[in-house]
Formats: sequence, structure tokens, C-alpha cells
Amino acid sequence: MKKPSRIGKVAHDIGLSTWFGGTFFGQVSLNPTVSSISDESERGRVLNEAWARFQAANLPAMLSTLLGWRLGGVREDAELRAPGLTRAKDVLLGGAAFNMVASAILGASTAASRVGATPVRSGTKPSRQTPPEATLAMRLLRFTGEGSLVLLAATVVVSALIEAAEPKPRGFLSQLLSD
Repeated sequence: MKKPSRIGKVAHDIGLSTWFGGTFFGQVSLNPTVSSISDESERGRVLNEAWARFQAANLPAMLSTLLGWRLGGVREDAELRAPGLTRAKDVLLGGAAFNMVASAILGASTAASRVGATPVRSGTKPSRQTPPEATLAMRLLRFTGEGSLVLLAATVVVSALIEAAEPKPRGFLSQLLSD
């Protein structure tokens, strides 16, 4: 059985942990906590700056995860261990990548509405002063952000299940000899 490359495995694991951990922090801690800032425009500025800084790490993390999975041999090893879970992980990673790109675009459009100082109640809730186009983007951001968190958490669980699975013998002769 061919093993995945160590570099591919490390790239995948570090990428996935960064991608999930940062998304988790943003959704659970950053977005709700900015409501404690008294000025609504300052809330928007802080959110936009923090998420822009995270995107500088998040995009490479996503690429590292996907490239390690597809090109580093990690997927092929997973296919030998748990074919159904491997296909599930493909879908989860695809959905998480789509949500991440959508969130980045929506976040940039929210920031652009008032030069990075869009007034907000919290990271996912518009205020009465939030412009209409930014209000819609923020509502969609709540959906894509929470969706990313769920998809990435499920990916971590599926990854652990794949790692715990024993490689399955391939071919009729291999199956006969393994019993």
C-alpha cells in the first residue's frame, strides 16, 4: 500500500486545523464580542480588519488542506481505509471551500460599503445604521460563516474516523488471504 507523503499529510493537517480553528474563533468569539465596542462604526472597522488579517492566513490554510488532500496522497490513503467517508470528506471540503470564498466576497462587500467602517450590532448582525446592501451581505455572511463552521467540524470528525479505519484489502486474492 502506498503511503501519503509526509509533507502532504502535514500540509493537510496544519491547513485543516488553522482553517477550522480560525473559523471557530471568529464565529464563537470575535463576531459576538465586538458588540461590546460602543461605537457601531468602530465595531465594523475592527471586524473588517480582524477578518482581513485572518483571510491572509485562511486562504493559504485552505489551499494547504485541499492540496495535501488531493495531491499529497492523503485522499488515496483515505480511499483505501474508508471509501464512503472519503467521498463524504470530498463533499465537506468542497462545501467549506465554497463557503470560505463566499464569506470573503461578502465580507469585502460589507467593508467597502463605508470604507471599512460599516456600522454593525455585532459580527453577524446589522444595526439600524447599516446600509441596505451591507445588511443583506451580513445576513448572508451569518449563513456562510456558520455553514463553514459546521462543514469544517464535520470534516475534522470524518478525518478522525478515516484515520482510525484499517486499510481494506483490494482485489479478490487480497481479500481471501487477509482472512
